[in-house]
Formats: sequence, structure tokens, C-alpha cells
Amino acid sequence: MSMKVVTGALVALCMALPVQAAEVKENPADVVVATVNGEKITLQEVEKVHANNAQLSSVPLKNIYEPLLDNMIDLSIVTSEAKAQKIQDTPEFKEMMQEFEDQLLARYYLEQQAKKDQTKEKLQNLYEQFKKDNPPQEEMSAAHILLKTEKEAQDVIKQLEKGADFGELADKVSENKGLEGGDLGYFSRELMVPEFSEAAFAMKEGEISKKPVKTKFGYHVIKAGPRRLAEPPKFEDVENELRQLQAAQSIEETMQSLRGKANIVKTPVEFDADGNVKVKSK
Repeated sequence: MSMKVVTGALVALCMALPVQAAEVKENPADVVVATVNGEKITLQEVEKVHANNAQLSSVPLKNIYEPLLDNMIDLSIVTSEAKAQKIQDTPEFKEMMQEFEDQLLARYYLEQQAKKDQTKEKLQNLYEQFKKDNPPQEEMSAAHILLKTEKEAQDVIKQLEKGADFGELADKVSENKGLEGGDLGYFSRELMVPEFSEAAFAMKEGEISKKPVKTKFGYHVIKAGPRRLAEPPKFEDVENELRQLQAAQSIEETMQSLRGKANIVKTPVEFDADGNVKVKSK
């Protein structure tokens, strides 16, 4: 693991471990996976650091377990040495801790307010608004036969005009052999490349394209199928998105309320030609 990755992981661990340690005391029977100068690191600590870091949690724990544990060991070693040298008593460190504490307090407060404001009713209202803002789109179904050259596509069209079965030809000659009978199922205009959508949505149900349709994938012979209006997504499918939206709204409302109550006085500033700030005299 590169030093850049290790450093980034150490920073992430510095943010996560104080909370983890407090929680792990409630589970004394947890498996100890390492001991550093008598200090234990448990499997639960490793799992929680993995779960609470967005960058790390996107990778299965088993794939990064050893480097993650090594980073936690390194953090323990460095932390012990820093404490031995009384880094925590220096003015610089205390200033950094005060800044961090302020940021953590603000984040925690806003998160708690958002949780309090988050109700099933509000989420349902957001869901109804979401459906209004995202009306059902027209979808159509189609099958296609994909060929490498225009000549091959024209030959297929001639065979179809003579009565050949579309599905059988698709299974036999199409480059896209993963589709049974060339069936693409239902799709919206945006789902396909523009050239394909433009041609397909201009056709009537049952119609077969009279000319090959060229796209970056090759030459398509299209057979249009039925159309329908897409069903709106279920509440469960967009619930996480709705929760994030509601939390953002709650935080914005909280900030507006707090700003309305606060006595805020700004001192006007201006910049000189070198980009340095000059404080205006009152």
C-alpha cells in the first residue's frame, strides 16, 4: 500500500477510532485481532472503521483487511508516541482540536435535527412531489438484429421482406447474440443512443425498419413492439434518496432559523492590488 493511501487511511482512522473505542467497551467478548504495546484492537473496531468510511466500505473487508489492520496498528503506535511527547499539550494541537470540536458539534447538531424532523409523513409528501416532478415517460419495446456492415443489414431486410422470421434471423446472424430473438424489452428514449431511439420511436408497432440504422455499435434492423407509460418507482426504491433530500431541507431550514435568531455583524473588507485583505475603517 502506498504512503499516500496509508496517510489517507490514518487520517480517516483518526476521525473514527475515538467513537469506535467507546462503543467496543460494551462488547468485551469481541475477538482481539492485534495488540500494540498492550493496547487491544478488536475485530469489531476493524469492522466499524471499514463500515463508517465511505471510501473503504465500497470494497469488501476481506480484500483490504490486512492493510486496514496494519493502518490501525500504525495509528496506535503513532498516537502513543505523540502522547509520550506531550503533543496534546501544545498550543497548536489545542487550537486544531478546538476547530475540529466546533466542526463536529455543528455536524452532529444538524444531523440530530434532521433525524428529528424526518417523519414518514414528510417522506411520503416528498415522494408524491417526486412523482409530480417526474411524470411517467413513454416507453416502447423492440427487437433488433445487429450487423457489422450496411450490406449485411440490407441483406437481412431483404430476407425479412420475403417472409423470414425476425426472431430466428436475430438468433442466427445478429452480433448481439445475448438477446433471445433480438428482444430489447422496454426502454425510454434516453436509454438508447440517439440514432437508435429516433428511428425506433418513429416506427409503429409491428413495423420493421426499411433501412439499416447506423450507430456506434454497428448497423441495426429494428422491429417495433408495443408502447406503454413507465410505472413510477416504488417508494422503497427511492426512499434513501428521499431521506437525503428531506435531511438537506431540514438542515437548510434549521440554518435559516438559527441565522434569523442570531445577532450577526459583519465588518466590510476590501482587497488591494496584490489580493491582500484590507479592513475598512468605520
